[in-house]
Amino acid sequence: MLRFRGTAVSILFCALFFGGVFRLADLQINRSRDLLAFRDNRLSQVEQKAPRRGRILDASGNIVAEDRPTQDIWLIPARFERINRRRTVVSNLEPISAEHLLFLAGRRGEEGEFELNLAIAGLSEANALVAEVAARLGMDRRETAGKILSAAISGSPASIEELANPRPLFQDTDFALALSIRAALANPYEREFWRALTVRTGGRRHYPAGSLLAHVTGAVGKLTAEEYRELRGDWTDDEAVPGKGVVHKQGRIFFSMADSGGGLSDEERILRLREVKRSGKLVRTRGYLLNEMVGRGGLEQHYNQALRGRHRLQSLRLARDSASGRRRFVPTGGMGSAVNGADIRIGIRIDTQRRVREILERHIKAISGRPELVSSGWIPSGIAIMMDPRTGRIHAMVSLPSYDPNTLGNDFALIRDDPANPLLDRTIAAIYPPGSVAKPLVGLAALAEDAVMPGQHFFCDRVLTLAGARFTCLGRHGGQDIESALMNSCNIFFYHAGEALGSRKLYEWYARLGLGHRTGIDMAGESPGILPRNAYTRRGWATGNTYHMSIGKGLAVTPLQVAVLHSAIAASEGGILRVPRPHLLLPPARPPETAEEEDLAAEAMDLERPVSESMVDREALAIIRQGMWEVVQGKPETGAIGTGWQASFPLPGGGFLIEIGGKTGTAEWSTNVGGNVRKRISHVWFAAFAPFDHPEVAVVVMLPEAGGGGGGTCAPIAKDLLRMWFNLPERMEDAANDREALG
Repeated sequence: MLRFRGTAVSILFCALFFGGVFRLADLQINRSRDLLAFRDNRLSQVEQKAPRRGRILDASGNIVAEDRPTQDIWLIPARFERINRRRTVVSNLEPISAEHLLFLAGRRGEEGEFELNLAIAGLSEANALVAEVAARLGMDRRETAGKILSAAISGSPASIEELANPRPLFQDTDFALALSIRAALANPYEREFWRALTVRTGGRRHYPAGSLLAHVTGAVGKLTAEEYRELRGDWTDDEAVPGKGVVHKQGRIFFSMADSGGGLSDEERILRLREVKRSGKLVRTRGYLLNEMVGRGGLEQHYNQALRGRHRLQSLRLARDSASGRRRFVPTGGMGSAVNGADIRIGIRIDTQRRVREILERHIKAISGRPELVSSGWIPSGIAIMMDPRTGRIHAMVSLPSYDPNTLGNDFALIRDDPANPLLDRTIAAIYPPGSVAKPLVGLAALAEDAVMPGQHFFCDRVLTLAGARFTCLGRHGGQDIESALMNSCNIFFYHAGEALGSRKLYEWYARLGLGHRTGIDMAGESPGILPRNAYTRRGWATGNTYHMSIGKGLAVTPLQVAVLHSAIAASEGGILRVPRPHLLLPPARPPETAEEEDLAAEAMDLERPVSESMVDREALAIIRQGMWEVVQGKPETGAIGTGWQASFPLPGGGFLIEIGGKTGTAEWSTNVGGNVRKRISHVWFAAFAPFDHPEVAVVVMLPEAGGGGGGTCAPIAKDLLRMWFNLPERMEDAANDREALG
C-alpha cells in the first residue's frame, strides 16, 4: 500500500513537472510573440502630435477661421482597464477588462445596447475614476460613465494593442479642472486612477465672423469611426495585399510601402499618400488619424489637406523617474515637430460680405409682409452673389438663412431640424428653375447657330397654341426682335427661337455655358443641377418640352451657375466666349515658403484661368448684350422701359450714372400632392453686370418663392448692391450736380 502511494505521488509530481515544462515551452516558444506584444502594450504607447490647423484669411488679411488653444482631457483605455479592477466600492458587477472593452466595441443592435448599458451601470457604481471626474465636473455618474466608456471603445478597436492609444474624452474643458488633473498626474502620491487620463493642449476652431461666412467656410468635425475604417481599409483576413503595399491592422498605421527599407519610420510612412491594390482595385489614403478634426463643407472640407498640416506620432515607453522613483512614460527616439497647416486667403472681404447681407436682409424684411407670402407661410430666404466676370473671383456670396459655426457642435440637432434649413448653402447646393435669366443664352445660341437671324421678328399675341396646349406670355407684345424680346422678356419669341434651334442644340449650349453642371468652385457641397439629357437623345421628348426649356423651365440650376452664365456674356470680347471658373482662393500674400504654400499659389493661379474658351459670332454677342442693356435702361429714344428698369441709375437731365446689362427672371413652378397639381409662388431672379462696356462685377440675386416678378422684387436689391460696390450716391440729383461740377 505504501509502495502504491509512493508510486502515485511520484507520478503526480512527474505530471506536474512535465506539465510545467510543457507550459513553459509553450509560453517561450509558441506564445512568445503574443506575450511580448502584451508587455510592449503595457510598457509603451503612441502619442499623437496634432499641428495647428491653418487659418482662413479674407482678402484684407482679416481672420475668418483660426484655431484657439484649448485644454483637452484624453483617456488611455489600457490604463483605465487596469485601474478599473481596483474597486473602492463594492459592486455585484464584474470590473471591465480589456477583452470586455473589445467585446463591447464589436457589438451592434439591441443586444449591444443592453451590454453597453450594463457596463455603464457597473462603472457608475464601482469605478473611482468615474466618481472623481463626475464630482469635479458636476455631472451625473451614469452620464460620466457613458462618456468614458464611449471614449474607450471609439473607433471600434480590434486588438488590445489599439487600447494603448489615447482617445479624446472632454474637449475645451475648464482651465482650473485641467490644471488640477495635471497636478494630480505630476504628484507621485496621488491615487493611481489618474494615470488613465492625460491633459493636452488642443485647438478649437473659431470663426470670428460667426454666421456671416458660415456657408463659405464650412465647419470642422471629428473623423467618424465609419470614415476612419474606410480610409484605413477594413481588411479582414490577410495582411499582405496584392500589388504595392502592406496593410497594418493597428489603428495608427493605414498603409506602408512594400519597399520599407528606404529608411522611412512609421511616423513618416503613415502620413504619405498610399496606393495599394486589392482585387485589382486601387485604394488611396493620406493617413488620417482616429478622432482627427476634418473639414465639413465649404472651404474647410475642400482645402482640408492643406489646412490640416502634418501630424506626428511620438513613441513613449514606461521608465522609472530617478527623482521621484515612480515610473512614467517618456519619449523614445528622435522625432520632428508637427507641421502646422498652411494659411489660405480668399477673395471675399468681411466688410463687403456684411454689407451685402445687410442689403439682402433689409429687402427680405420689406417684402415679407406681402399678403400672399404671409398666407403661404413663406420662410424668408435669399441669395446674393457678386463676382468678377473676368477672372471668376468671388467678392461676396450670401445665403440666407445661415447658422453660427461656433455653436454648430452644441446646437446641431436644433439647427438640423429648423424648417428654414439654415445648413443649406443655397448659392451652390440648392437648385431652382432659372426662368427668364436663361433667355440670353437661348438667344445667343439661336443667333450663333443661324436658327434666328438678326432683326427677325416673331409676333406675340400672348398665347401660342400647340396640339391643343396653350403656351402663354406675360404680355401682348406684338412684333418682337431679339433685343425687344429680351427687354420685354417675351416668352412667345423664345418659344419660336427654341423650336428653330432644336432641343439637341439647346442642350449643347446649356451644357457649354455650364448650366446643369458643377462650376468647379473650390468649395465642397456643390450640386450639379438638372439638365434633362433626353433633350439630347429625343427619347420621350416633344416640342412642348423644347418650348419650356427655351424659357428656362424643365431644368434646375444653382444661383452660382447663373452667375457664371452672365459673367461669360459680360466678359467675352473679340468673338471669344470665355466661361470663368468661380473661385475663392487667392495666392498667398507673401512668397511661398513651404511646398504646401507653393501648391496653393499654383492652384490659385490655375483657378484664374477660364473653364473654356470658344469662338462665337461677334454680331450675335453684341445683339444679346444690347438686349440686356435695354432690359435695364430701356429705349430712351422711344421711352420704352425694360423689365429690369428698377435697377437703372437714370440722371434727371438724361443719361445714366452707370450703365448696366441684366436680365430678370420669374420661374413659375408647381407641386403634385395626391394627384392634384398645386401652383406655388414663383422663384424670382435678377442677374446683371456693370459697367456695361467694361464689366468689373457680376451680380445675381435670387429669392425662392418670393413672387412679385424678378424686376419688381430682385432688381431693386441688385441696384443697392451695385450702388454699394461702386460707392454711388443715394440721390441722382446729387450725382448730376457732381457731374456738372466736374465739367
